Amino acid sequence: MLLPLGWLARCAWLARRTRGRQLDMLALVGESAPEYGATVVDHGVPAVYCLPGRHSRVVVTRGALDVLSEAQLRAVLEHERAHIAGRHHVPRVLADAFARAFRGLSLARHAKDQTSLLLEMIADDRALRYHSRDALATAMCEVASGMAPQGALGAGGSGAVIRLRRVLTPQPRPHRVTWLGILAATVAAPLLPLLVACGP
Repeated sequence: MLLPLGWLARCAWLARRTRGRQLDMLALVGESAPEYGATVVDHGVPAVYCLPGRHSRVVVTRGALDVLSEAQLRAVLEHERAHIAGRHHVPRVLADAFARAFRGLSLARHAKDQTSLLLEMIADDRALRYHSRDALATAMCEVASGMAPQGALGAGGSGAVIRLRRVLTPQPRPHRVTWLGILAATVAAPLLPLLVACGP
């Protein structure tokens, strides 16, 4: 029990320290862009990413501003804001700590990778509420080569090919019976231990 907790504390501290260094660097080289709610960095490689946490920041490079249309830029910015609003850095730290504490387990390595991919998909879905599939997919392609710094969440992100296929393929809406089943299971799940405990 102490080993996972120790790794969790260490991973949380390392992530916070890394984000702090990135924020310090942005204070020196970044330029505020209130019209986008972001910080612009003079770098030729197209990249869009966010630094989550208490002093969160969305960062856009000049290269991204040069290649993205207004619609594409707005879509990818919404993706990054979804990471911040959803506090996606927290499950990433948890998955990282789990992977480090149990290095020998392939499950731990896969859990870390799949957590990152799922968080990117959640952010994609949030962006698709307000922006077109084409705008988001094109923006993802344009910034795929731009690597986000350590401690940041980038729009290029993990599993880009899987995400692109998912973004460009409309998902069928679940049937009403499916929704009712999910609702019933959600209500029944907390009551199941009580029913088992009170049974004969």
